[in-house]
Amino acid sequence: MNDIEQEDINEMASKANAAQQAISSPIFNEAFQMMNQGIVEQIIQTPAEATIERERLYSMYKAGQMFVQQFATLINNLELRKQPTGE
Repeated sequence: MNDIEQEDINEMASKANAAQQAISSPIFNEAFQMMNQGIVEQIIQTPAEATIERERLYSMYKAGQMFVQQFATLINNLELRKQPTGE
């Protein structure tokens, strides 16, 4: 492994570690849960005829899910990089 590859792995490891710390943080998870609960409560309280508002709220909910998925991607990228290439 050359120096550039090692630097890439070190950077990926640093990002994966930071991502793991973030998603393992009780305050992060509490805030994320509170956000989701608030959005779901708003969806439930939305009148039946307020389709556009429900779609907006649902989009907010899905965006939060995608945001957290980015942390998992950083962690998975490191694991994939560490696997033998089969060459």
